[in-house]
Formats: sequence, C-alpha cells, structure tokens
Amino acid sequence: MKSRWSHILGLCATLSVLAQPAQPNAFSEAVAAARSGQAAQAVQMFRELADQHNGPAQFNLAVLYALGSGVTQNDETALYWAWKARFSGVGKAKTLTNYLGSGATPELLEKVQRRLRDDLLEDVNGGNKDAMLALGRVFLEITDPIDNEQALVWFTMAAALQVPHASKWRDVTSRKLDRETRLTAQNRAASLYQQWCDRHGAAYANLCSYNS
Repeated sequence: MKSRWSHILGLCATLSVLAQPAQPNAFSEAVAAARSGQAAQAVQMFRELADQHNGPAQFNLAVLYALGSGVTQNDETALYWAWKARFSGVGKAKTLTNYLGSGATPELLEKVQRRLRDDLLEDVNGGNKDAMLALGRVFLEITDPIDNEQALVWFTMAAALQVPHASKWRDVTSRKLDRETRLTAQNRAASLYQQWCDRHGAAYANLCSYNS
C-alpha cells in the first residue's frame, strides 16, 4: 500500500502544474493535503474542483477512488472521473481509463456510460456547449455497441458552436455513416441546435443563428 500511496503522490505532484489558472491556490492546497497524508481532505478538495471542470483534479480524484485512499475504493466512480479527466484533455487519463476499463464488467461499463451521458446532457441543457463534444465521445468511445449516429448529432452541434476540435470529430464520424443516416443525424442536430440556441443564445450571440 505504501508504494501505491507514493505513486498517487507522484501523480499529484506532476499534475499540479496543470491546474486551471483561476484555481491555482485551491489545487495546490489539495495537492499539499495529499502530500501530508490528509487523504480524506484531499478527496473533498479535489471533488470541489472536479465539479468545476478542473481536469487535473478530476484525474487525481479518479486515482484516489481507484486506490481507495481517503475514500472507499470504488471502481465505477474511479472510471467515471477518469473519463471526465480524459474529456477535459488530461493526457494521462487515457492510460487510466484503459487500465480501469480493461477489467470492468459490462454492467459496470454500462453504469459509467449512463452516468456520463446523463451528467453531460444535464450540462448541455444548462448551457455548457463544451459538454456536447464530450457527450458525442461517450457514444463513440464508451457505448457498446458504438452509436456513430448519436455521436455525429452532438459533434455537429459542438462544431456549429465552434467547440475546439469538434469539427474533426464530426468529419471523421460522418465518413462512417451512409448518406441517409448522416442526413438524419444532421437534421436531428439542427433541431437540437435551434432549441439550445433559443434557450442559451443570449450568451452566445456570435455563435447562434437562432435567438429567443
């Protein structure tokens, strides 16, 4: 256990330089808590930052849940936060999701997929356009079987709202579908895009073609 704890401390130290600019003190304090053996406090602090879309905090939280340090070990929650960190652009999160996912049961993977999908959809409905790209990736990278059509819907919306890298995901996914399915996805995306902009367009007047 000592070697595992040393490993998590090393991960925290490495990730500390990646803290979001608006939250450097809080992240550093969470890392300091982990280093000083205050694991439970570190979990709470990382969780608060993770809920604010801090990718490094999401990654550290995933590792803490995977190790059961400062919180009871939970493979489902560890994999959930590992995927959140991966969607946030944390490079090491891909290795972690692959490691945690490799030994997961189909039932556990389904729970994680559903949890991510529901939470990201809530974020989208709350006005978070960046969550659209992550939601599309759930259908493409986690759902079994892969649902390219649903992924394309969300990638298309994200690209229209100029979410970084969304157009690449859209174009790659689009090529996997036949013309009829692609048009169906595009029409669905157009409808959802209009609904989203009718609700949130005031905050994105330069991106939305539709405004309430």
